[in-house]
Amino acid sequence: MWHHYLSRHLWAVLKFRSDDVMVMTFPKCGTTWMQEIVWTMLHNPNLDNPKGNEAIWFRSQDISLDMHMDAEAMGGKLWNPIMEKFEKMCPGGRVEDGVSLQILEATAGPRVIKCHYPFSLLPPEMLQSAKVVYVTRNPKDMMVSFYWFWKDCSIFEYRGNFENCVRQLMNGTTLFTPYWPHVKEAWQKRHDSNVKFVYYEDLKADIMLELRKLNEFLGTRLCEEKLEAVAQHTSFSSMKRKGDNHEKDFFGETKFNKNETKASFYRKGTTGDWKHQFSPELQEEVDSWIEENVAGTDICLKWALGQ
Repeated sequence: MWHHYLSRHLWAVLKFRSDDVMVMTFPKCGTTWMQEIVWTMLHNPNLDNPKGNEAIWFRSQDISLDMHMDAEAMGGKLWNPIMEKFEKMCPGGRVEDGVSLQILEATAGPRVIKCHYPFSLLPPEMLQSAKVVYVTRNPKDMMVSFYWFWKDCSIFEYRGNFENCVRQLMNGTTLFTPYWPHVKEAWQKRHDSNVKFVYYEDLKADIMLELRKLNEFLGTRLCEEKLEAVAQHTSFSSMKRKGDNHEKDFFGETKFNKNETKASFYRKGTTGDWKHQFSPELQEEVDSWIEENVAGTDICLKWALGQ
């Protein structure tokens, strides 16, 4: 399915520009947070851009979303609420031609593009022009976030328990897996001048330090006062407050299960929540999986194990 879709739609249509910024992650690793940070730094440093009140999903197109919408690939069943919204925005109005891609093509630069594809599925020439901000996260926290998103998001109709979800992610039987090649491919490109490799945990530990690094990488030249404003504007509490109002517009009425009154796209935004979710036996199993996959690399084991 991956290669069929990519060859049929994406690389035949998408042409990268010199001012493009790609926010790339494995799902549930801080994608939306980084999208908002980058978009704000590029388009709303004074916090007065009226588009800043729109949902980030409309301001920053997800080039991996069209695969879900592809009638041949998914039957269009799960994504009807989203498809309807994007079709109204689409210049061509044809789902089969890639709705997000058509919207993206008509978007003025600098474009902030979201992507869950690994580097191996992206054209090599992309880094000759576009910049990539790659965010990764402790895989155990990723698994927790992944599970609750599947469980609470009614359009997925997920019936598995937490251990089922964890093992699916480890076995590479879910969308966008396998996880480790995704991270390792980005890690290998971290020294490229057009790649910024970011740990979610570093963002949480010292947001201002990471914003200064992004400021230099993006060439936005924002002063310290504006960076502090960006930090406040993109804080979890601020994004959750705004995001809760956008969810219905983006996903439709059936987005979150009604019996989960606290369910939200923005759940906790913390690090280390896995410690409250994993049994000792499951933690041992996942730690072995992490150690096996990190072995022979210089990826920080402390980060991956979250200890």
